[in-house]
Amino acid sequence: MKRIEVITLNREIFSEKCSELIGRIDFRSDLIVGILGGGGYIIDEIMSEVGLDSTQFELVKLQRGNKFKSNYIIKSILKFLPYRITNKLRIFESRKARSSIVDLNLTEVSAESIDFKLNLDSRETVKNILILDDAIDTGRTMFIIKNSLSKLFPESQVNTAVISWTQENSIIKPDYYLYKNILVRFPWSLDYKGKDFEKKSISR
Repeated sequence: MKRIEVITLNREIFSEKCSELIGRIDFRSDLIVGILGGGGYIIDEIMSEVGLDSTQFELVKLQRGNKFKSNYIIKSILKFLPYRITNKLRIFESRKARSSIVDLNLTEVSAESIDFKLNLDSRETVKNILILDDAIDTGRTMFIIKNSLSKLFPESQVNTAVISWTQENSIIKPDYYLYKNILVRFPWSLDYKGKDFEKKSISR
């Protein structure tokens, strides 16, 4: 089995990677949709990018239940465990996600949708949509949101961009990404050790 690498992005490098990701996108977005939470932090970083002044920004959330990570005690433990331990936990979780992809029923996933509450002046002006998230694992969340937006804007082109595409067999492939088959520890991750990131974000 191929060795899985885990990398850590501090606040400064994360900001640089957000700019790098936007720099790779070769079309003008009329609407950029960030998936909460990671996509919201990326939007925070890129809203001041040159060329995006006329772009509309929106945030969406698809609730993913993870009782393990939501437990306060678990959160505290993850914060103090050394990276060599949390790296192993991340790799274990990633392998579980990879094996679960084959069990996803695309017909059922396609039937799921989101009721977007978008603050748009006119839907007719939206021709190109970009969906942002921090990572694609199984691809389920991105698949549902892209499918929902495509139904809402049938005449629009919908593209996707992430910093990390962690599973190459995901049910949706990102149009743009920086890392592939690499697990990224972001500044807001529960096991991040740095003190350089405060969660004062539109993504909260």
